[in-house]
Amino acid sequence: MERLIFIDSNIWCYYFDRSAQEHNIVSDKLEKALEGRVAINTVIEMEVAHYLIKNLGLEGKRKMDTFLSYPMVVVNFDQYLARKSIEYLARYSQTGIGGRDATILASMEELVINTLMTHDRAFKRIDFIEIIDPVD
Repeated sequence: MERLIFIDSNIWCYYFDRSAQEHNIVSDKLEKALEGRVAINTVIEMEVAHYLIKNLGLEGKRKMDTFLSYPMVVVNFDQYLARKSIEYLARYSQTGIGGRDATILASMEELVINTLMTHDRAFKRIDFIEIIDPVD
């Protein structure tokens, strides 16, 4: 079975925003990841929606429709995941992990995966996950 890769919101934003300087670097690597199995959570859906609609307007909404049509494993942010996220936040906030980052760690634990595609340097300080940074 192919491994499951969690994809952070910054990667999706670079991918859908052609004006982002990281767009070309990220696009090929994300498309390659999409040939396999990818995961996100509902917090990431909202982060990407916020970025795309704020920066691209109606075009951003159309791109969100495309994003939401991809076959992905989506972890719902519920009370159980909120509590797990708070535990991660309390444990790793000194490393630069913020609240939304903590939801990623909790979601990855829930899915029993350890590979994250991100350009967020704070995650590189977490020793139990493997980081794929397409920009580096």
